[in-house]
Amino acid sequence: MKENAVFPLAIILLCIAMPARSQTPDEKTAIRQAALDYIEGWYEADGARMNRALHKELAKRIVRTVGGSEEFTSLSKTQMVEMTQKGGGKNRPPDTRNIKVEILDVYRDIASVRTECADFVDYLQLAKSEGQWKIVNVLWQFNVKERRAVALDPKILAAYAGEYELKPDFIITVTVEKDQLVLQATGQPKISAYPSSETEFFLKDVEAQISFVKNEEGRITRLILHQGGTDAPARKIK
Repeated sequence: MKENAVFPLAIILLCIAMPARSQTPDEKTAIRQAALDYIEGWYEADGARMNRALHKELAKRIVRTVGGSEEFTSLSKTQMVEMTQKGGGKNRPPDTRNIKVEILDVYRDIASVRTECADFVDYLQLAKSEGQWKIVNVLWQFNVKERRAVALDPKILAAYAGEYELKPDFIITVTVEKDQLVLQATGQPKISAYPSSETEFFLKDVEAQISFVKNEEGRITRLILHQGGTDAPARKIK
């Protein structure tokens, strides 16, 4: 009987010595900040914030179907920081970024977070590494929930017509056909663009968005192609 009495006593002592850990508000603040460094850092082209948010072993992945075939793309921390430093998403106007961060779960030193913005939806997995919360894994998709076409005055569409130079040998021609904005890149077929706002358009056939940029006089000076996690500006040349 004496030996049997020792075992439950040991369990009690173990529970006293190792109390359950609960996450403090400061921990959740740090987790949220890591997520903000990731998504805000991208839009601000702030390589330091992106670098701070990511674990050295980061794996950022997307699985999608392109042309009937499954495509798997993976990005490393080095690639993400380099892409951010080269401009990231800074060309998207701040008032259209629509950044949201939601902490889904926290258990001891791991956490799950969902971020959403105008361009992407990301599911982040974080771990506490050397005392700091770092993003270890990211599974993401383009944000299609915001792709709701709105009606625009044909005069507004007409102002976007012209030729935009993405590269010296790559031109995007914008026309209006039956009150529909149509794009055609060099050597490619025509594709329709649908307005989600007065200056933002989305494509249904490919994962991409177009933003038109005005100068202080209200004239269209360039467009920005948002595709594959990058933002490519094209100046209006005609």
